[in-house]
Amino acid sequence: MPGFLTRNWRLKLLALVLAIFSWAGVVLATNPPGTRAVSLPVPQPSSPDVSLPAGYLLTEVIPNLTVDISGTENHLNAFSRSSLQVTVDYDAIRAVGQNVPAAVRLPITITNTDPNIELDDPPTSVEAHVDSSGSASEPVQVVVSHAPPAGYQNNPGVATPATVTATGPEHELVGIVIRTKPIDLSNQRANFGGTGIILYPYSAQGRYLSDVNLNPATVNVAVTVVGLDTTRTSSVVLGAITGTASGAFISAITYSPMTVTLTGSQDIINGASLATVTTGGIDVAGQTGTVTYKVPIETPTGISASTATATVTITLSLIPTPTPVATPTPSPSG
Repeated sequence: MPGFLTRNWRLKLLALVLAIFSWAGVVLATNPPGTRAVSLPVPQPSSPDVSLPAGYLLTEVIPNLTVDISGTENHLNAFSRSSLQVTVDYDAIRAVGQNVPAAVRLPITITNTDPNIELDDPPTSVEAHVDSSGSASEPVQVVVSHAPPAGYQNNPGVATPATVTATGPEHELVGIVIRTKPIDLSNQRANFGGTGIILYPYSAQGRYLSDVNLNPATVNVAVTVVGLDTTRTSSVVLGAITGTASGAFISAITYSPMTVTLTGSQDIINGASLATVTTGGIDVAGQTGTVTYKVPIETPTGISASTATATVTITLSLIPTPTPVATPTPSPSG
């Protein structure tokens, strides 16, 4: 038996090595090794279990990390991203001191709980942009995107509360402007009142500050809308005259003024219906001769006339009774 094992041992060893390589080739052909890039989220300070040193904050979200992993095809296909955990040493931010805003490299640790996967040259740090945190109490500017229709104008809007607190990176709070969502008054002919109007923070140059928080985030807004006054000349027309007695008639009428100046809101006063205005009616029942009346000049609500009353003089005359004509007496015939 020992002779059998030692006889042609070199040839037998070669055959064994070739067999092993053949087996490995078959295995690798069906389950080859490979690498894959994996995107890993970086824990942010907004997470419940992550905090920054007091007085600091991130001015930008730290982007995902890209990590290369290696393993066989089967293991790569079975890999779960939850097997890799990223830990950031945010305490390293203290090194910047008061030299903010600044970019700082923060050490990271990537823990791999999958024994079938290896990390290929994983990153050891991430870049974070930091600033010191601050707050400021700022007035609210009410923004009107479209003015009221023709004939109306708006007064400056009033926000309640009038000031809000802005918190965020200290350098962003310098010259900060708090504005409401634009308010459209293009169809507004009465006072505007809005609740829960959203607020937006802007830099002095008009850049929206996405990293600044407002408290409260909404306000109530009131905007007074008033009609613009204008004037026009309108003719005065007499109202109805009633009560003329039987046997009488109106023989003369005079009145003053013949025209008046109307004052009021533009969109009302320029209407074609105001080319004339009418006086109140007059009842002449029981009157004879010449009588003078004071009657109101009627105008729409919100419109006033330069003269509130008109003076009307009416002459009532009796219809003459015909004088009987004598019947001629016939002459005696000769």
